[in-house]
Amino acid sequence: MLILILLSPFFIAIAWVLYIDSSNIDMIEEFYKKNSCTTIYNYHSRYKGLCVDHITIINNQFNIEFEENIYIKYDEIKNVNLQGKDILIDTIKSNEKLYFKEKIDSEKFYEDLKKRLK
Repeated sequence: MLILILLSPFFIAIAWVLYIDSSNIDMIEEFYKKNSCTTIYNYHSRYKGLCVDHITIINNQFNIEFEENIYIKYDEIKNVNLQGKDILIDTIKSNEKLYFKEKIDSEKFYEDLKKRLK
């Protein structure tokens, strides 16, 4: 009984973090739906989606700040390379590397991105 009392703050903290994370996912899904984004992938708490005129990358942290999203406009992309499970995007302003868990996911994202760049 004493062990349960001592561990209860730990269990409460875990439950709270899981609740916050699930509400973040709902906000991210709503953001992508509102902006007509498709081909959305999540890996290591980093969401990547192909939207109408840009790629939107959202970092799912403890507190989501949508103002800090990374937007890569299609007309600013100079080069796109698929290297294994990663996609390298060279733009006028910077370079970005998108990570994927599975090779098939990176290939699908790459093909959909190439179609949008034409």
